[in-house]
Amino acid sequence: MRRIRKSLFFKLALLIVISSGTVLAIVMIVSNYNLRTRILEEQKKYYTSLAAKSAIEIDQKLFKAKTIVDKAAIIFKVTNPTREKSIQLLKNILNSDEMIGGSAVALAPETQFDKAGFQMLYAWKDNDTIKYADRINPEQDYKSEWFIKPYTLKKDIWTEPYIDTDVNRMMVTYSTPVIVNGNVTAIITCDLILDSVEKLLMEVELGHQGAPVLVTNEGRIISYPKKEWVLKETIASIGKKLPDPADREMMKNLSQLLRKKQSGNMRLKQINSSSFMWFYFDTVKEADWRIGFLIPEKAILSPINDLNKKMLIIALLGITALLIPAFFVSHSITNPLKALCDASDSLANGNFDAPLPKLKSNDEIGRLVMDFERMRIDLQDYIKTLAATTAEKEKIASELSVAKEIQHSILPKLFPPYPKYSGLDIFASLDSAKEVGGDLYDFALLDDKKLYICIGDVSGKGVPASLFMAVGKTLLKSTVQNVKDPAKALYIVNNELSENNDASMFITLFCGILNLKTNELTYANAGHNPPIIVTGKKSFFIKQASAPPLGAMPDIKFTNETIKLPEDSLFLLYTDGVTEAMNSENKLFGDNTLLEVIKNNPAHTAEKCIVNIKNAVNHFVGNAEQSDDITMLCLSNNINNNNTLHDKNTPDASIVFTNNKSEYPRIESWLNQTGEKLNWQPGFLMQLNLALEEWIVNVISYAFTDNDIHEIEVRLWQTNKSVRIEISDDGIPFNPLEEKHTDTDSPAEEREIGGLGIHFIKNTVDVFSYKRVKNRNVVIMEKSL
Repeated sequence: MRRIRKSLFFKLALLIVISSGTVLAIVMIVSNYNLRTRILEEQKKYYTSLAAKSAIEIDQKLFKAKTIVDKAAIIFKVTNPTREKSIQLLKNILNSDEMIGGSAVALAPETQFDKAGFQMLYAWKDNDTIKYADRINPEQDYKSEWFIKPYTLKKDIWTEPYIDTDVNRMMVTYSTPVIVNGNVTAIITCDLILDSVEKLLMEVELGHQGAPVLVTNEGRIISYPKKEWVLKETIASIGKKLPDPADREMMKNLSQLLRKKQSGNMRLKQINSSSFMWFYFDTVKEADWRIGFLIPEKAILSPINDLNKKMLIIALLGITALLIPAFFVSHSITNPLKALCDASDSLANGNFDAPLPKLKSNDEIGRLVMDFERMRIDLQDYIKTLAATTAEKEKIASELSVAKEIQHSILPKLFPPYPKYSGLDIFASLDSAKEVGGDLYDFALLDDKKLYICIGDVSGKGVPASLFMAVGKTLLKSTVQNVKDPAKALYIVNNELSENNDASMFITLFCGILNLKTNELTYANAGHNPPIIVTGKKSFFIKQASAPPLGAMPDIKFTNETIKLPEDSLFLLYTDGVTEAMNSENKLFGDNTLLEVIKNNPAHTAEKCIVNIKNAVNHFVGNAEQSDDITMLCLSNNINNNNTLHDKNTPDASIVFTNNKSEYPRIESWLNQTGEKLNWQPGFLMQLNLALEEWIVNVISYAFTDNDIHEIEVRLWQTNKSVRIEISDDGIPFNPLEEKHTDTDSPAEEREIGGLGIHFIKNTVDVFSYKRVKNRNVVIMEKSL
């Protein structure tokens, strides 16, 4: 009997242990799975928001420096540049932002340096003083990234970050071109010290195991705790060095993700470890960098792991206690565990308000319930915090949408606006690049015979620009209604906007008053694009006095000018979002294309004129992202109201050389001497030299399959309009025009080798052709003077 009782006791104890252990295991597994999923999702929202916030903070630092240099470029453009003015301009740039460590003004190669008094100036901070000097080797600087890219592309750029060896600090350079009549006359730069950016990253609270990461759009590491990788490695290059193929593939996927997406996350396996970590990132849009945070999955899930340990300890204690009074323990444990299991299911499914069983006892089960209660409260508070963060982000997006509606609501949108004026045809449109923008237009009748019109473009984009736009539009309209004089109105509004303009914002603006009886237009221009008059199939820009934009500096005198609009003509106002619209090949729409579109698409109404131009711009841009607000205002006023519809065989120079790379200096010297003899501009010579060198390198490297000496001949002709170069060789047949399109969009590690040289030549010269004559390759390049 004693053995039977003992056996029954152990069986009962074993049954209780197994049953209670199974219940607790289910509770822990279900809770762990659901809580893990929920916490990972909430952490994703938190760190993605944190990355976006950090990206905005860095963006603001870069945008401030960019705005300072852009403003300096506009001042440089509208003033007569001298050495003294340029030095003062550089000092103003350096004093405007403590992050700016240096700044340069570089005149274009074809500029008359003697008249300006300098060729290339550089200023830098030395403790509490500012020093400046002429650049020692400007010809070498003309080939540097900070000059050649904005000079060639005619747009501002951010260079790759670099270490300045003079001060041993990480920097990045912003360069913007000064464009006059479509030509680059100078490049203005600023060198930003990235110490504050690194400090910002280090101050982000990520826990002792988290790590911030900042990389370029090509994946080059700008900031990371492992300093030996900074500016020396890319994500792709690190991956290629890993021995494990799975690790290499993972790094390749991460590199592709950062190039294709502006924000997101990715689960990564830690190198040389079986653990995982999460990478959350967003984009610093100004420089197209990626900022991200590496957070170990173990750290994210540590609250669950700690809870699991506590639950396991408590469960073991409870099971041990069950072995003493089998029946009592079975009865006292089963009921609470069942209630606890039900509550934990609700908790695991997200119902954090589900009540836990109330126990008077303070045993292991009671402690387990208390731990669950603490966990429930902690998770509830944590999720509320994350929910508040997410709601705030959604609120900002909603407010931006409302701001866009408000901004557009203050612009006149009823067309035709004045039906009783049957001879007056007016139409306008505004397409913002972002939720809100900085472009504006306006028109209003001042009396029965005077119509006020204006169009403007605020520096920058987004909310600051839209607020500045609203202020400027309101001020100008009320001022014009009082003074009825465009120049006086611009003077008054400029002084108002310049006062306390700490953000250094400005507005380019055209303001005019049209006499509806005589078609005489009195106007004044504050640095805005020249309007276009369209008569029949002819269109031309009107001449106007040059003046700086509003808000740039106080007490600027503006000048009124008067022109009589031809009968049945269209008068078109537009912002630089039209002429500077850019396609995927980084080509601008341009003034000439705008005139050509107007000529080839004759319009008889203001709306049709604007629609034709918008269609042409959209077709030109294609799939490229809109980079600036596009605004147009067009009008015509038929004062007669008749409703009529508008209707040399010997070359100038030559050289023969062999297929030896040692010939390169001789070829370059020959072209330089030829250019000097034929009076070429330095910029023209530099572009022609690069194109010729690229093709000759191609010929010498790939045209010949033997080790013999071959002769290559170059002949050159010049006309009044262009230069024509003919290069011939007896190498294997090769037609460069049959090469497939060069891939410039994929990551560098995924592109096929070759093709970039021919792509460069095609984009440098105006004509690039090939023919095979008497077993010789003959390539012809022609470039307009």
